[in-house]
Amino acid sequence: MILTGSIKTITFHNPQNGFTVMRLTDAETQKVVVVTGNFPELSTGESLKLTGDWGRHPKFGPQFVCTGFEILAPEDSSIESYLSSGLFPGIGPKTAASIVAVFGDRTADILDNEPDTFRKTKIKGLTAKKAELFLARWQENRHSRETMLFLYQHDITGSIAKKLWTKYGQDTIRRIKDNPYMLCEDVYGIGFVKADEIATKIGFPKDSPVRLEAAILYTLQESTSDGHVFLPKGALLERTAKNLRLTYEDEDAYNTILEKFEELCGRERIKRVDDDCFYPPIFRAEQNIADNILLRLQGNRLPIDGFENKLIDWEREHKFAFDPIQRQAISTAISYKISVITGGPGTGKTTILKGILHLARKMGEKIRLAAPTGRAAKRMSECSGEDACTIHRLLEVDPITGKFNKDIGNQLECDLLVIDEFSMVDTWLAAAILEATPLRTRIVFIGDANQLPSVGPGNVLNDLLQCPQIPNIRLQHIFRQSGGNDIADKAAKINQGITPAPIDGPNFHFIPFETPEQAREIVRELLASGVRSKINVDLKTEMQLLTPMRKGPLGTFELNTFLQDILNPERTPTRAGVERHRIAGVRWSEGDRVMQVRNNYDKNVFNGDTGIIYRISKNTNKVTVFFEDKTVEYESDEMDQLALAYACTIHKSQGSEYPAVIVVLDSSHYMMLQRNLIYTAITRAKGHVWVLSAPGAFHQAVRNNRSTKRYTRLKERLG
Repeated sequence: MILTGSIKTITFHNPQNGFTVMRLTDAETQKVVVVTGNFPELSTGESLKLTGDWGRHPKFGPQFVCTGFEILAPEDSSIESYLSSGLFPGIGPKTAASIVAVFGDRTADILDNEPDTFRKTKIKGLTAKKAELFLARWQENRHSRETMLFLYQHDITGSIAKKLWTKYGQDTIRRIKDNPYMLCEDVYGIGFVKADEIATKIGFPKDSPVRLEAAILYTLQESTSDGHVFLPKGALLERTAKNLRLTYEDEDAYNTILEKFEELCGRERIKRVDDDCFYPPIFRAEQNIADNILLRLQGNRLPIDGFENKLIDWEREHKFAFDPIQRQAISTAISYKISVITGGPGTGKTTILKGILHLARKMGEKIRLAAPTGRAAKRMSECSGEDACTIHRLLEVDPITGKFNKDIGNQLECDLLVIDEFSMVDTWLAAAILEATPLRTRIVFIGDANQLPSVGPGNVLNDLLQCPQIPNIRLQHIFRQSGGNDIADKAAKINQGITPAPIDGPNFHFIPFETPEQAREIVRELLASGVRSKINVDLKTEMQLLTPMRKGPLGTFELNTFLQDILNPERTPTRAGVERHRIAGVRWSEGDRVMQVRNNYDKNVFNGDTGIIYRISKNTNKVTVFFEDKTVEYESDEMDQLALAYACTIHKSQGSEYPAVIVVLDSSHYMMLQRNLIYTAITRAKGHVWVLSAPGAFHQAVRNNRSTKRYTRLKERLG
């Protein structure tokens, strides 16, 4: 059946899949009805023609379930609310009323076909500048309407649809119809399976050479997100067949894939070394790392005299004596062009860094310090007394291209470069660092090899540690921490596969639970009084809840909503609190803790940076976030770059430290329960850590040392 009407309110909209719940004023009966279905981002006042049927929700009652729709030109009765919906910046209810008062039922026609008439007409509250901005947005929405409908019909929704429109404009539909597989390469968030579904709908044949080529190349590039630098030929072909939804044992299908694979190798779209298959850019990146390091290893030992006396002077001044292994690490860092220092918490890495920097200053050297994340860089600066920055800032990332301005033709000017938290550095970033650093500069990589490897491709720190030519110091002795803090001791035991006994201690706390509901109640109690009975912290900014996964009852999605209600409660008639604003399908409030989830070079904020929402503008839906050293403004269609950060995954916490940490381990996380994961989680705490565990989850993580294999060739290239 057909239902026509105008949107009264939008109750819910999920930007990921477009699912929407709205209240619609029926044009025929003038009654308000509930409508559900998948829609693009709509606004109050827009007119719709819907196809579907009536259904009944067991809890919410009757609703119209939409299966198809058409967005109509605004009806006379709804144009005023449409104009004031927030879709048009600067047009509030009063200005919208003034526009409709002048043009009446011809408002939409005037805006579409006679914009000059609109420009020449004096309207209360509308300056010439505002009028031009309004007209531009009106035309933009008009022109994008057909494209957005096409995208939503093919399940490309929310921010991804907006990105496509921004990138290709009115050429979007043509480009997709010419080659839907270009979406795999051009748009973050669209994989081969989604592009293949679109291709099927618009009539691309299953045996199209374009389809086979896209599947093989996508599979190879996608493997870098699993940490691989290459895939063996057999694994590549098997994964490709799976993406193509073919039976790998089907001989004809296999031969077709194999033929296209050989062709791509011949064209060097795939770099093949024996049976190892590389995406060419990452092949070059890994080779560049090896070539650069091998150059530095030529004459690696530097003649440095007198540093022992300088260290003794520092010890006398600070009334402190370096441990022999610390002295060896400092000597190695000063005496070689490239070296690696690795160790867990409490093993003296910070003290060693201070010693290295003391000697470098005494030698009059120019020093640069950097780390992968803003938090790690800030901590490095605080403990060393030297300025430190993120690696992206060190290399001067270009906000437009995302490329680094510092490279082999424009290198860094320094005598000593120290990179902390090096376990987080992937192949791409390691290649960029080495390329931008002069051969005369001494490089010291500091990290913890037992933590999770980098999110990006490669296992650079561990590969360097397996190269005997590169001087490295492995720190294992744990120095006593102030106040008898037992976190480092427990972490060391876990790293050896030993469950600490007793588990509970002065700073390491273990709490079992049976169900997700019980786990949430334990968290609630800890936030109410348990955490602050042990340590005086700001629960919103200095306490972090960590969990292995994003989905599930104890994943970050569910826990963030739960924690938001506790730490930044919504105002209600019976409770004081803050106002929630629904933007891009998420309910945000001023004071919310948020995390940047994707690098944004233009705004100079990076994946993992955390901040607090400082202001939300009701009229424009703009959100201002205060990060540690800056404020950043987000448009509504940029909010997919942010996520609530009361809870985050353990992977996202790398490079950060917090005074208080709560770790939740559920049996549903079994695929992620590995030793390096729990080790990384508990070593994020510098004050207290609470480990909440479902039956057996913690012990399984301690026992499981089977890290996922990563295909890399750096160790062999260095050998």
